[in-house]
Amino acid sequence: MDIDFTKYLPVAAAILSATLGYIFGIRTKKNDRLVQFTQENLKEVYSPMYHDMKKIIADSVKPKDRELMLDTFFERYIGNDTSIYKLGSLELLDTFYELNDRYGQFKLSRDEGLWKDIWWEFESNFFYKVKEGYRNSTDLLYRDFRWQQYVQTKPYWKKFYFESMKFLFETVKGINVISALLVYFSTCFKLLGLGLFPNDFWIFSLMILGLSILATLVLMLPNIQYISLTSNLKESFFRQVAKKMFPVLVVKWDNLFIKKDYEKVPKMYERRFYED
Repeated sequence: MDIDFTKYLPVAAAILSATLGYIFGIRTKKNDRLVQFTQENLKEVYSPMYHDMKKIIADSVKPKDRELMLDTFFERYIGNDTSIYKLGSLELLDTFYELNDRYGQFKLSRDEGLWKDIWWEFESNFFYKVKEGYRNSTDLLYRDFRWQQYVQTKPYWKKFYFESMKFLFETVKGINVISALLVYFSTCFKLLGLGLFPNDFWIFSLMILGLSILATLVLMLPNIQYISLTSNLKESFFRQVAKKMFPVLVVKWDNLFIKKDYEKVPKMYERRFYED
């Protein structure tokens, strides 16, 4: 069956241009506001709260000191001049205020069961969500930081090359999503007998999707440095899988290139007297 793809090009071009225009144009102002707000809540709430909580839940803290730190923690964020609203999450705010109320009840009753329940909620629920917000905010602000450092140290022609490859890579990834949506909707409308798209448009969309995926794979090679520097993963996906399936081999592989020199490690302090 011969398909005249030229008659589908205006439809596909209109959809692609409208979608890409939205992605690269309209969302810019919203992203700028998001970055500004994230800078404020990271500096004023997430970072100080996260590090305060890390100190409180540390195993080395004595029970008396931990309670005093909790007193300071709740007093700090429940005051009239608190900026806790910049957490930007009603769920987190409700959890904090509920914890504060229950902690006040504990201070009066000194009930051990209530303390255990409060501590579990504080460490396993509230701290986990604050940590997640802290990491997400940091990743949003500094995702391109290392990449920009890397690019700015290069000559002008390399800067142009790297930025061009990055633009093409990100554009093709957007086209992948749009093409997948075109395949989905054109196929659905074809099966339902709706005439919104031409009869063979789903085949054309499928071909565009295949070409865009192929282009993405090709563009991954010149963008390896960009992908590596902007990734927030400590290790690649393949390395994580290898560590789970072949941990011994991974250790041996690392030892081929990395030698840990323990001779330069300072001597550990040997404590001879212990306090209660």
